[in-house]
Order: sequence, then C-alpha cells, then structure tokens
Amino acid sequence: MKKLILIIYLLSSLFGISQTNNLTYFNSGLDLYNQGKYSEAISQFKLIIENGEHSDALYFNLGNSYYKINDLANSIYYFEKALKLNPNDKDVLNNLSFSQNMLVDKIDKLPVNQVSEFFNSISNALTINQWLFFGIVFLFLFAGTFFLYYFNTRTRAKKNYFTLSALLMALFIFFIFNGINRHENEKNVISAIIFENKIDFRTEPNYRSDILFNLHEGTKVIVKEELNEWTLIQILDGNTGWIESQSIKKID
Repeated sequence: MKKLILIIYLLSSLFGISQTNNLTYFNSGLDLYNQGKYSEAISQFKLIIENGEHSDALYFNLGNSYYKINDLANSIYYFEKALKLNPNDKDVLNNLSFSQNMLVDKIDKLPVNQVSEFFNSISNALTINQWLFFGIVFLFLFAGTFFLYYFNTRTRAKKNYFTLSALLMALFIFFIFNGINRHENEKNVISAIIFENKIDFRTEPNYRSDILFNLHEGTKVIVKEELNEWTLIQILDGNTGWIESQSIKKID
C-alpha cells in the first residue's frame, strides 16, 4: 500500500514539474517572440509539444512565429491545428486568412450542397468533446426533471416537468447528433498541408506517369488514398492526383 502511495506521489510530482516546465517554456517563447527572435520562440514552443502537451494557444503562437519567418506551410499547418481544438477562435481565423492570402495557389472551392453545408456549419461550431459534454449535461438534467415529473402528484407541476423533460431530451439528441456528425466528418475527411516548395500531381503513383498539374507549399488538400510512398490527393476544386507522401503533413 505504501509503495502504491509513493508511486502515485512521484507521478503527481513529475506531472507538476512537467506542467511548470511547460509554462516556463511558453512564457519564454512569448518573450522571445516579442523580442523578434522567432526561431528561438519556435524552439521553446516545440519543447512543450515534446512534453506531450497540446493546446490551441500553443499552436496559435507557433503559427504566428512561423508566419514571421515566412514559413507559410508551417504557419498554416499550426493555425489549422489550433482550429481543430477551437473552431471559432477569431484570432486564429484572422491570422490563418493572412497566411493563406500569401499563397501562390488560388483554388476555387467546389460547390457543395447547401443543406449539407448548413448542417456541417452547425456541427463545426463546437469541437466533438464540447458537443458530447453538453449532450451529457442535458441528459442528466433530463433524468432529474423526468424523476420530478414521475413522482409529482400535482397535475399542473407534472405537466410543466413533462414539457421541460421533453425539451431537455430534444437538446440531448441535438447535441449528441452534432457531436457524432462532426466525428464522422473528421474521420472521413483527412486534411493535410503541402510542405514542398513545388510538387507535381500525377495520374498514377509513379514517376513515369503524366503530370496533371502542380501546387506549392502551404496549400491545404484532402487525403483520399495512400499506396506505399504515394498519396492520392483531392484539392478544393475537386481535381485529384498522386504525389509523394513525404510532400505533405496531415493535420491530426
């Protein structure tokens, strides 16, 4: 028993030290960024990632630092990672837009079904965990309200509790549905950023095949299929082609 307590104590101590170190690295990174030492700031921020910690604030500051040294691919990559954790952050969206405006490639987005786009926009308003968290909260509220409805003997109060419990159940279904919908969207759509200065898209996964078109670093693409060292990519206008897998980095 004493050994177990000692192990728990040591683990909690290590966790506390790690958290303290990460905060030190983060503040050091901010100081270096404000001094214009952007590469040094990046090194400090990346120490936090090496310690296993991830946050939208960390990715946001990494995106800003890479933008300052004109590394568009990494800048956009980390802004996109920040948005996965906090989809509605206006600062991230704004700075991502600045980075995207500097890209060589300007691709028109393929038109999508307006109904699907509407439902997807709702699902993208919160993260998966946020949708599920609020769904569970409404489920517990429903359970409590239904309990009051079931055991209440007064007709008027019983009617009010029934109406409220029905509303809470509807909210539970709404939040869980959107959480599942967002999960399915993220599972089925794997996005990535091109990291090559210029990359040729080919008709087949080999160098002997014809070149269809080429794109440049920083462009966001969708991964459709992977075969050995090649990846089939779809771009926003719907065109597809094979590129070397090492040319992209997935936004996970």
